[in-house]
Amino acid sequence: MNSFTIGQELPTYPVIGYNYAADHDNKIHSDEVAAQFGFKGGLVPGIGLYAYLTHPVMEALGTQWMQRGAMTAKFLKPVYHGEEVFVRPTVTAIEPLTLSLELCDAAGELRAVGTASLPHINPDEMYTAKYPQRPLPAKRPVATLANMPVGMGMGSLAWRAGWAEGEENFLFNMRVTLPIFYRAEPVCHPAFYLAQANELLIANVQLGPWIHTGSEVQHYSMPRDGEHLSLRGQVAAAFEKRGHEMVTMELGLFAEEPRPIARIRHTAIIRLREA
Repeated sequence: MNSFTIGQELPTYPVIGYNYAADHDNKIHSDEVAAQFGFKGGLVPGIGLYAYLTHPVMEALGTQWMQRGAMTAKFLKPVYHGEEVFVRPTVTAIEPLTLSLELCDAAGELRAVGTASLPHINPDEMYTAKYPQRPLPAKRPVATLANMPVGMGMGSLAWRAGWAEGEENFLFNMRVTLPIFYRAEPVCHPAFYLAQANELLIANVQLGPWIHTGSEVQHYSMPRDGEHLSLRGQVAAAFEKRGHEMVTMELGLFAEEPRPIARIRHTAIIRLREA
């Protein structure tokens, strides 16, 4: 690993916002519906913003960050399709190594912030009994605070890790250019974990327009090609903020053994206030 110093500014990462979800069932990504809630156009998904923030982290720290690294990301203001934005990483601590991340537009306005670090971890803290597997609901309730109380178990998702056309499309949508994700031995992009957290939410409740507002992730290991993975968890917080109904899910991602891959706290506005 490279040597770092506190206050060191790492190379800025420029990227053009890409709204790959314009035709998604979540119509907050469509220009017409987003405008009804006061936005200038369809929002670039939070998963994309998370991917932008992780670029300089992976560039500086490589796969060791996906084996034990942590990340906190908050999405403050929308990024729109075609906008040029920049991730500015700065070293803020050495032990553990910590990077401050700012996603800004050309005028310097903050759109998202993040913190990435390499803490010392104990994988044993991720015991599976805390994250039991549950079936998906036969009938999804409407996403409201009343229907998503704290402690509510979420139906689990399962899939097989592997390199396929879907992963290539995902990397394209995330604007991923780092060679590490395109080599013969595939590496799963960290934003894909959060994409699955979104899918878990969608599979458990009926949503109208909704917004992913931030996530906290602690990595424990990397999935192996062909492994069966499962994402499980429960509602950790349910609250109202500025007229929005919001939930935070506490999720565990496990491989077959079971081996912990990541712990995820995933926050979203499940019901937007009236414009």
